Amino acid sequence: MSAKRSRVPSAQQVRVLEHLLKTPAYGYDMMKDLDLGPGTLYGLLKRLHEDGYLEKDAEIIEGRCRISYTLTVKGKHYAERALIEHEYEEGIKAMEGGV
Repeated sequence: MSAKRSRVPSAQQVRVLEHLLKTPAYGYDMMKDLDLGPGTLYGLLKRLHEDGYLEKDAEIIEGRCRISYTLTVKGKHYAERALIEHEYEEGIKAMEGGV
């Protein structure tokens, strides 16, 4: 069995996690709100779901299947940690830049 890879959250992933901490959302709405392309967004959502950080809920709205994404308890902890790490890294970059 291989060890699970450790991944530092990307800036896009941090934006998605921050958005989902506020409210569950549909993928299409997140694409518009976060200005992310479908390949980027749905790739992130797929990995977050596979890692147990997201729940998906499908429903039919106006004849179309819409999937809502919600953070799990594990996902909320991961998102909060990712935001703290992101803020820390941004602070380090600012200090190195002489700001």
